[in-house]
Amino acid sequence: MPRDASKKLLGCLLVVACSSTTKSAGTTDGGGPDVVAPTGDVALGTGGEPAGTGGRVGTGGATTIGTGGTRVIGTGGATTVGTGGTRVIGTGGATTVGTGGTRVPGTGGTPTIDAGGTAPATVASITKDGITWTFAQPVAAGQFVTGDYYIVGPATVSAIDPAPTSAAPYVNGSVLNLPTSNGKSGFDSRLNDGADQSWWFDASFRSYPPIALKAGDVLVSARSLATPSSLPRPMRSMDMNQSPVASYSVLTVLSAPAPADAFRPSYCDRTQTMHRASVVQRSLLPSLAPPNPSQTPTLAQFETWFRRPWIDTNAFLFDAPAEYMPSYGAQVAAAVGFAALTLTLDQPAADKVNLTNYLVQYGIDLFGCVKAGYGWPGFGGHRSGRKLPILFAGILIGDETMKNVSATYLDKFGEDTQTVYVNQIPGGYTKAWQGATVIYGGHYGVHADGTPMSTDPLYGPYEQLPPAEWPLSSSGSQLGESYRRCCTSLVWVGEALAMRLLKAEGVWNYPAFFDYVDRWMTEDDTQAIADVKAQSGFDYSAAWSRQRQTKGYFQGGFPQHSFVDDMWAKYR
Repeated sequence: MPRDASKKLLGCLLVVACSSTTKSAGTTDGGGPDVVAPTGDVALGTGGEPAGTGGRVGTGGATTIGTGGTRVIGTGGATTVGTGGTRVIGTGGATTVGTGGTRVPGTGGTPTIDAGGTAPATVASITKDGITWTFAQPVAAGQFVTGDYYIVGPATVSAIDPAPTSAAPYVNGSVLNLPTSNGKSGFDSRLNDGADQSWWFDASFRSYPPIALKAGDVLVSARSLATPSSLPRPMRSMDMNQSPVASYSVLTVLSAPAPADAFRPSYCDRTQTMHRASVVQRSLLPSLAPPNPSQTPTLAQFETWFRRPWIDTNAFLFDAPAEYMPSYGAQVAAAVGFAALTLTLDQPAADKVNLTNYLVQYGIDLFGCVKAGYGWPGFGGHRSGRKLPILFAGILIGDETMKNVSATYLDKFGEDTQTVYVNQIPGGYTKAWQGATVIYGGHYGVHADGTPMSTDPLYGPYEQLPPAEWPLSSSGSQLGESYRRCCTSLVWVGEALAMRLLKAEGVWNYPAFFDYVDRWMTEDDTQAIADVKAQSGFDYSAAWSRQRQTKGYFQGGFPQHSFVDDMWAKYR
């Protein structure tokens, strides 16, 4: 299967202030199995959020959170959290949080947090997924509903463990306030996808203790792998994840404690827009019978991957967290499509809470990055999968700005730039060479008005032409058709079906995407494949690259490889 072999990056497709860049040819893209998270910190339960929705500030020395959701914040120190969800703040001193999620009053000294719980506490250090931040002075800290930590600023990080290196090879990096101005990574210099990609690293973005933090800041810290490219990729375990980064932990700096059911603001959002889990309209999720139980994923499979932050501000995911996030956009699309479809099945509502929250959090993160100027327009298979989480979050939260993301921020998403009605592209065409009215938009795709992103025909629409006239790359490949069949169309099907089942086609606001996916899943391409071979010599007859299926892409790399096909057959 080919990899993005293009040698040019179209203009400023990355963030803001980008320059002319190159992308080296790589190896086959793939995925990987569930990876168990490191022990020693948050172990979330099946509930995932408090029963109540609000809170009121009191003047006494105790706080009680009951099942009704009323919070009274007093002036005491120590905290006890019982198994029934009640929090009592007394007058003690230090607090220690153990691995069982129970807070007990300490006997003095410096408190620490190392696992579980959301109650604010004064701490000297915080450990999250293998990263420990130590502070120059004790700080007030708490957790968002997804388990990520915040502190109330200002504060100073005096040490980070594992310590960031200050010379090559640069590992275990921390970066303040993503996205970076040029789209490059400051986390680990060992970027390589089969070719040296270290020029995508910029050491100037690294932060070293002491790090002064103020409200509005977000510190993202990486824990690097000892050996890069040593873990299988999620969704396609036959291939290794290209990233040298193992995991990320996010420390958010607020001006005041967050509500116990708050989602973490996006790591790209300096205004710190905050959403509440209590407003999530979980009843909007369908409850459908699984069409093939033996090929139905579990919620836990995706909870493992989505629990930790998906840091998504490097154009080619060279620094994706390898323990749980794919390092290729095609598998990002596959993961969010599979996860969203799994959430449409008839499982107990309480069991869906955590994965729903995690997917909403990913959408919040992505939307914050879009508002900061970032985007994922078409580039072969790299830029799919980011629109669905934003819309999923916007639909369930009821946030109109998120639901209107593609209308407000044009040309940001690969699924839309790479699908188009043939009569909307220049040239006066009414149908494609084989009769289709909706076509693949090409390697870089098209603008919202149908005009190609690039003036080079190699990177734009081509299906309006007979195969003998399709442009070829410098290596002699049909760049458009090879990527249409290997790395885009197949992974869009789960996303499109999930949006249909949520009755959200209108929210997606780009009909060509849905019509193109319908074409992929219904059009018999037997004659087309024969004609392409006869006219150009290229053979696309391999079963995994055929239309009317998706399972070939996942077979051998994901245990429930026919899940999307089964769901399509039953519900589309």
